[in-house]
Amino acid sequence: MTGLKILFFHLCKTIGLFHLARFLMRRRLLILCFHGIALHDEARFRPMLFMREAVFRQRLQTIRRHGFPVARLGDALEGLETGSHPSNTVVITIDDGFYNALSRAAPILQSFGLPATLYLTSYYVEKAVPIFRLVIQYMFWKTEADALGPVEQPWGPSERIALSDAAQRDRLAWRIIDYGEGRTDECGRERICRILGGMLNVDYEEIVESRILSLVTREELPRLESMGLDIQLHTHRHRLPVDDEAACRREIRDNQTFILDALGERKVHLCYPSGVWSKEQWPCLEAEGVRSATTCEPGLNTNRTPRYGLYRILDQDNLSQIEFEAELFGFCELIRILTGRRRT
Repeated sequence: MTGLKILFFHLCKTIGLFHLARFLMRRRLLILCFHGIALHDEARFRPMLFMREAVFRQRLQTIRRHGFPVARLGDALEGLETGSHPSNTVVITIDDGFYNALSRAAPILQSFGLPATLYLTSYYVEKAVPIFRLVIQYMFWKTEADALGPVEQPWGPSERIALSDAAQRDRLAWRIIDYGEGRTDECGRERICRILGGMLNVDYEEIVESRILSLVTREELPRLESMGLDIQLHTHRHRLPVDDEAACRREIRDNQTFILDALGERKVHLCYPSGVWSKEQWPCLEAEGVRSATTCEPGLNTNRTPRYGLYRILDQDNLSQIEFEAELFGFCELIRILTGRRRT
């Protein structure tokens, strides 16, 4: 089906439908979502999360070559409200705040002269350690070991697990993640990573030193801002409870406090962690002074789009160039509207 879809897009582009869609969608705002730019093999490990540098450059070259204006998020939303934004305006956003945002994404964006917004989740910035669940998943992906167990640890399997079985491997990885996140502190989680790395023959210290799965540090945040990245809110622990208003507000407040302490400025734009959102969270956002919130639901935005339910296009390493262009020109949005697949 993907091959037919790509062929269809190429045909539609050839006969001019992409440019027609661009004209029809010209007053709508496109918000692009990126995550990490790979330093080593992360794009093969998680292509939905990490993108090869060459692909990221190609995306920016495409935006530049076709003359799509790129604006900061706040400016673009203000222009959308008043109708004063340039036609086919694009906003570039980067989620989470991986170290590669500083070492890869920011210099590339600078070289193109393009602004971007970085939604920062602050817990792992504060702790300055790799993201635990990603480390566990990466180790199981990276290992060449055939089996694991039995392991004399409370989080380990009591019997031999064949790692060639993807389902068993994933169940074991999540068992370890759930144990580490639910029953230990950060020191305990680091200990699990070191022990598991030894068993799987994957060097945890190399993961730490390379920072492939780490976020930026507090001290690096001013450098990011000086390189043109507008840092905004993404919660503290990468979660935003729907059914607990106090916990919801605490996540935003802890995130806000950390960024305010590091940069001396309150932030007003938020990205829902993992794209999970509900209208029930909106009173909480309003109470905490949040002015906009982006989802991961595909679409372009109009002045009628709720500011707490903004559409975004999630770009990823395994998205073909023609599919990216179909989103950029608004052709996919036109199809979503015509087929009724767009969220109302």
